[in-house]
Amino acid sequence: MTEHDDYMEGIKRYFLVIRELHEMGYELIRVCPSVSPNGMVWRCATTVKKYTLKACGAIYRGPEHTAANTHSGHFNWEGWQGKTPHEIALQFIEHYPHIAKWGKGKDPEYKEWFKKANDLAQRGYIFFAFGDMCSCFHNDYKMLLNSEPPTGEYLEFPPAGEIENKVC
Repeated sequence: MTEHDDYMEGIKRYFLVIRELHEMGYELIRVCPSVSPNGMVWRCATTVKKYTLKACGAIYRGPEHTAANTHSGHFNWEGWQGKTPHEIALQFIEHYPHIAKWGKGKDPEYKEWFKKANDLAQRGYIFFAFGDMCSCFHNDYKMLLNSEPPTGEYLEFPPAGEIENKVC
């Protein structure tokens, strides 16, 4: 397995963990992905609906303690390596009880949108909402992908969050 394959597998696993959380009833948990300034590292704030923008539910605008950050799909605690997505989801709840508490609830529209995002991710198309010099707001209100899907489909903005903010 190459370094690139390992990098992509980490991101794919992250999406599977969030899918597990949604299946466990934490449908208000949201992903807010971005890329590093050099474009080489995929980062993602895992937060909840109330800390994402109404203009785009994949843009995080909450206090620092209201999100769990990952880099390239790696989690910020020991012992997640080698676990199933379900086991990592249980660890997430344990490590971030406040996010789990705020994330418990129904959001069928976001859950359905995330299924499409997860499907794209499992096929190797990883999306992000912003990075230095780029934003989903400047991409015809579609999420930016690491490459153009061969089917021509793109990922539309996720359902709205709850934070009022002017579009970037």
